[in-house]
Amino acid sequence: MDKRQFQRVDLKVPGELSLHGNSIPVTIEDVSLQGLRLSAAEAMLEMLPFDSYDPYTVMFKANPDSPLITLYLQQLYRQSQGNSDLIFIGCKVDHVEVECLAELRTLINLNSGDPGLSEQDLNALIDAVYKKDA
Repeated sequence: MDKRQFQRVDLKVPGELSLHGNSIPVTIEDVSLQGLRLSAAEAMLEMLPFDSYDPYTVMFKANPDSPLITLYLQQLYRQSQGNSDLIFIGCKVDHVEVECLAELRTLINLNSGDPGLSEQDLNALIDAVYKKDA
């Protein structure tokens, strides 16, 4: 059951997941203002710890001409996909720079078809970030 309260947008674009100087290639499966779902080869994921208290960094571009979006994440779960060596990773946004938040919002607006819903998502995310930092 999908428990997301923010609108998600399917992307399927390449990206890079990093922690403490180690980086692995991933695919950004989908994204919302609150989090994203990644996929990666199981063998690659062994290079990164699952239970880190430090935020992971993911970087990606929606297309080659787009600006680089950098998000700092907390991993929530890892899920295998049957007989495949592909692992799906659910992540929550820990923090994001203002410029990247603007790019992420634009990406969601362009792909959602409902800019009003994206505005609600953005307001909810800003409220959550300010409550966390208070």
